[in-house]
Amino acid sequence: MALFIATIFVARAPTSAPPQETGPRVGFDFIAFYTAGTFVREGHSRQLYDLRATREFQHALARRYGADIGQAYGPWWNPPFYALLFVPLAAMHYPMALNLWVAINLLCAGISCWLLWQVLPRDAPWRQRLLVPALLALSTPFIFAISHAQSSCTSLLIAAGVVHLWRSRRALLAGLACGLMFYKPQLAMVLAVLLVCDLGWPAAAGLSIAGIVLLLVTVVALPGSLQDFLHHAPANLQFVQTQGVYPWERHVTLKAFWRLLLQGRHPGQTMWLVTTLSTTSAFAVGGMLVWAILRAREMAIGTIESSARDRLIAAAITAAPLIMPFYFDYDLLLLALPVVLLAGELIEQGQARLALPDRWLIGGWAALYVCLMLNADIAERMRLNVAVPILTIVSSLLMLRLARSQLSSGFMHAEAGPVLLKAA
Repeated sequence: MALFIATIFVARAPTSAPPQETGPRVGFDFIAFYTAGTFVREGHSRQLYDLRATREFQHALARRYGADIGQAYGPWWNPPFYALLFVPLAAMHYPMALNLWVAINLLCAGISCWLLWQVLPRDAPWRQRLLVPALLALSTPFIFAISHAQSSCTSLLIAAGVVHLWRSRRALLAGLACGLMFYKPQLAMVLAVLLVCDLGWPAAAGLSIAGIVLLLVTVVALPGSLQDFLHHAPANLQFVQTQGVYPWERHVTLKAFWRLLLQGRHPGQTMWLVTTLSTTSAFAVGGMLVWAILRAREMAIGTIESSARDRLIAAAITAAPLIMPFYFDYDLLLLALPVVLLAGELIEQGQARLALPDRWLIGGWAALYVCLMLNADIAERMRLNVAVPILTIVSSLLMLRLARSQLSSGFMHAEAGPVLLKAA
């Protein structure tokens, strides 16, 4: 796999850089983070969601470092408080800030691998444990996240921390950690809802504390920016997605699947049929997740609760891109969590021959892993985002696996009483 990726990288790399491109050649997405940090540092936080100010600053920055970005620019999509993280980086020269940000994300990825190791059984051989960092580093989401200088590795670290605290039933801390993920709400929403449903009011209290603190920081440190975010961010997204060629092939959502299939990448308002199909299919996935949880509770006859919780977490993380309307492919790095949760359970079971549904599930994960390497190019040329139906199949299989769970009565209740067994 490493040899294949290296071959593709060398084959697609230009033999020599054009004379005008003497600046950094990777990390285009980081320019949005650097812009936001600069605006806040210079006292212009009200310009975070000003597309004209963003475009002018980024084009001037590109000219300063001799990089040709054409007419492209990177809007700020995140909530205002997240811009405060990039104020220290904005005090540096752009290349230095970019390199430091990439280093931070590599460190986060390494710590995430250590947390993922904790999911595997303690007696798992080293060959199995080393598959975690090996397959993570060779995955397309990781390569995109590092080459674009995105924040996916920091998201993975926070999500891994949430899962670690969730599995150990430290509800308040899990809620606090999950609240930090709301710098990208599309990553946190589904996970937060099921976290509260499972661990109850302590998790809700943790989420509330984190939310209140972040709200106060935003209001005090960045006055007026919250209103700008609520008012301008949706309009900016609508403008960018409809007034120019938008990379729908880089989204792994049902909305992107139907939009690309029926309208392609061309500018224009979204057709009513696309909106209807994407909304209906997203509700279907969400409804299936609710059904799987309810079905699992009906079958509560006293099996190991931790295994059931792992299945719940895996199903929630995998279904999130399909339920949310905005989810880029580099954020699929979070799928490392459900993969390792599944692997840990299968290793713990130690079956010589896996059941047919589990074999289909592993096959689906492998197909998705390989598909993501070529999906963007295939989708751009054929208007078919193959990764979305494969992810839907994998998500559905995980939900069915959750529905087949025989859960203890403590599932979905943090302070459950003893299990009552039905008479035969």
